[in-house]
Amino acid sequence: MPVLPALRLRRGGADQVGLGVRGRAANLAGRVRVRTGARTALAGADVMLVDDVLTTGATLAACRAALEREGARPRGAVVLAVTPPPGAPPSWLEPATAPG
Repeated sequence: MPVLPALRLRRGGADQVGLGVRGRAANLAGRVRVRTGARTALAGADVMLVDDVLTTGATLAACRAALEREGARPRGAVVLAVTPPPGAPPSWLEPATAPG
């Protein structure tokens, strides 16, 4: 699978640390763009997003929207780490017990 650094983030937003779902979405609104040189390759292409840390999903949602505007078809995402949701119990990410 080819790797294409297709997205860029325009300047002007605040640091995402401490922002909730709505704050992060508003902070990213209109700032995620497809690089000019990647537009042709993305048109009609199935793509997989890769992100380092999933916090609220706002970054992935903004990236998906930018790619779809250029005709790409995001099919999924891979994240390297996940932060716990606010107020989550310490065991929030433990594997579920198999039934039976």
